[in-house]
Parts: sequence; structure tokens; C-alpha cells
Amino acid sequence: MAFILNWQCISGASLYLWEMQKESSQIYAENEIKNSARKLEKSSVNEIIQLLHPDSALQKDEFGKPFLDSKNLHINYSHAKSLVFWGEHVSFKIGVDIEYLRPQLAKIKHKFCREDEFDFMPTENEIPYLLAIWSAKEAMYKAFGKKEVDFQKHMQILPFEISTEGVITANFLLDGLTQMNVHYLFNGEVIKCWTVFPS
Repeated sequence: MAFILNWQCISGASLYLWEMQKESSQIYAENEIKNSARKLEKSSVNEIIQLLHPDSALQKDEFGKPFLDSKNLHINYSHAKSLVFWGEHVSFKIGVDIEYLRPQLAKIKHKFCREDEFDFMPTENEIPYLLAIWSAKEAMYKAFGKKEVDFQKHMQILPFEISTEGVITANFLLDGLTQMNVHYLFNGEVIKCWTVFPS
């Protein structure tokens, strides 16, 4: 596991980016056996925990949301190919997501995008927008931390212009309306999104 980057967000979140060792990432990327990929993810996350919080162990609540057994700390993580994206916050529930650009999102866009989200999306360059919307909603879903969330019905991404970094404003529409800010970094190939769920 190689450390790449650490930064602090204005939301108060601490964020870390790691890269799995070459041999491990090849196994993961090829995904020859699902169990091998799951074991690799688990071992990578445990390695991160030992580096950041050596007195803690990973647990999951009834909804599958991760937490540390000996820390009053909100955590979340995501992985894509050889990359592991880790986020933590002392006060608020956090959700993070990392995704590679993939044209296949165009085939399933009607499953996760709302009609009003198509209105601001340029048809000649929709894939980066689809990626950002998908990743932002994943981060929101993971920050909320429960299962009864529909990406179309309960999440609304407000108009934005994709850039190398920015903030996407979104409405979470379950049990009323909660406005959320989803931060992102995008290098043209990989997007990292993170958000906190206001308590």
C-alpha cells in the first residue's frame, strides 16, 4: 500500500488517497475471482486503519456502514482499480466515492439521473457529467448510511459545470429536504467525491 495524497476539506473532513501495490492491483483489476477482490479490499482497508488508527478495528453497523470500534469518528472508504479513497470526520457522517471514467454510464443513465438533471447536461460531452452525478449520489448515499434510498427519487443534483475541482449542490429528498454540498476532484480520468450529512 503506497500513500499518495492527504488533504483537509473546508467541510472538516480529512481525506486520504492510497494505491495498492502493483501485484495486488493487477489481481483486483483483473477481478479473476470475486472473493479475491473482496479479500484484497478488506486487507487494504485494514492496512490503512493500522496506519491511521492502529488501536482500532473495522466494524459495520446493521446497514453495512463502516465504523471504528474504539474511535468516536465517522469514516467511509471507496476503491476503484488500484486506488483506495478514505475519508473521516469527527462530527458528521461522511460519504466518499472514487470512480474511473467509463462510457458504459450512458447505457444506464436513465436508472440514476432525473429528467431535470438531463436539462443542464451537454449531450456532446455527457460522460463526465454522468460520472460526476453518479459519484456524487454514491457519496450522498454512503453518507446517509441507510438502505431505503433511490438515486432518482431521493437525490437531485442541481445544475453545475464540470471542472477539475468544485462543489456540486444537491438536494436529499428523503424525510423532507436536506441540501448537501458534494466536493469533487476530477483529472479527466478519475473522479473523487465526498460529502458530509448534516445532523
